[in-house]
Amino acid sequence: MHLKTFISLSVLGLLLAVPAQADLAFVLTPAAQTDIGSNEVVFAGTLINTSLTDDLFLNNIQFNFIDEAGDYLGADTNVFFANVPGILLPGETYSDVVLGITIAPTAPPGQYFGTVSIQGGPNIFATTNLTSPIFEVSLPPAAMVVTLAGTNLVLSWPSPPGGFALQQNADLTTTNWETVTNTPIPTNGQNQVILAPVTGNQFYRLNYP
Repeated sequence: MHLKTFISLSVLGLLLAVPAQADLAFVLTPAAQTDIGSNEVVFAGTLINTSLTDDLFLNNIQFNFIDEAGDYLGADTNVFFANVPGILLPGETYSDVVLGITIAPTAPPGQYFGTVSIQGGPNIFATTNLTSPIFEVSLPPAAMVVTLAGTNLVLSWPSPPGGFALQQNADLTTTNWETVTNTPIPTNGQNQVILAPVTGNQFYRLNYP
């Protein structure tokens, strides 16, 4: 029977160089995830106790967010403790969800990186960094969708990423883009703006400052 051990998380703002221990092989599959319109992304991986004689205790998980990733990403440690077994027997393999990363709605488009360190060793008190692979969360630019609700226009785009301003212009031969003053309403991972019908042409775009 596998033992589950709960130890507190420490989130660091700096990338630390950590040597790997031969007893644990850890591969994220894939190590990069693309996400829009969701506040969390999960990573699956494979953990292997490469020892043929010793049990390997997996006691804790830590995250190092690199550069501005620390401003917008967070760690959901419940994913690890709810899924990963507390002990890997000699030669045992675990393949499933390993970590969850939360994303702030204000996170701008871009690529964000970090490392995930699994700690443990030969007993339930061990906190050696066994392995620290790099992961990536990619937030591509948002795409706007226009639909009708009765006679009203509904303009929506995913969140995250955040920081976009909805702008309008009646004449595309000019640069007279103006920011729409309606406040976007967050709805099921989308920002929505509802506009009354207008006469004549009106064009809309998302602008990232």
